[in-house]
Amino acid sequence: MTDLLLPIFPLGVVLLPGTLMPLHLFEPRYRQMLADVREGDRRFGIIAAIPGVAERDLPAGRLGCVAEVTDVEVMPDGRANIIVMGRERFALDAFVEHDAPYHVATGTIVIDETGASPVALAVAADEVIANFKRVVQAVRTLNDDTNPLPELPDDAAQVAWSVGAMIDLDLDSRYRLLAERSPAARLTQIDNVLRKAIPDLELQAAIKTK
Repeated sequence: MTDLLLPIFPLGVVLLPGTLMPLHLFEPRYRQMLADVREGDRRFGIIAAIPGVAERDLPAGRLGCVAEVTDVEVMPDGRANIIVMGRERFALDAFVEHDAPYHVATGTIVIDETGASPVALAVAADEVIANFKRVVQAVRTLNDDTNPLPELPDDAAQVAWSVGAMIDLDLDSRYRLLAERSPAARLTQIDNVLRKAIPDLELQAAIKTK
């Protein structure tokens, strides 16, 4: 069942639910899109582009994330810097014919599967948070950065997305994180990345401290 009709912005990035992303809009079609969504519900869809695939040839089922515009800075020449918040995920159904200069498509909202117990999920989230703090602490030691650690959500199902938005992941890994419907599996995916990074980062930080 189609749930959404959205302006679509294909980009070489993945927006994750519950996370913020800055964007610079310079193409006339997306400047028009911004003007239109600001007059409406301030929402459009971001779908990760596929290299070598034309925008309107993105396949049905490709996942995206609803982006809600939270801040806008319009420059004198019409370009704009905006910040969006990731909201619900959706699967692309089809592009539709529209008078707008940008793409418009229908989509179906994607929700998580039920699986791990809340207790097991909370334990896994705590482990990810602990490992993330170790990574951040090591990186900040290396960079002589004394800023406080970033805050993380209380919702265990959101933790992997929040951490994933703050660490270095390639596009495919970030897309898998978006597409994964098991919160426990998302936490495992992120925890594996963190655990691989910790030994080298902590060794470098220890050497710098000495």
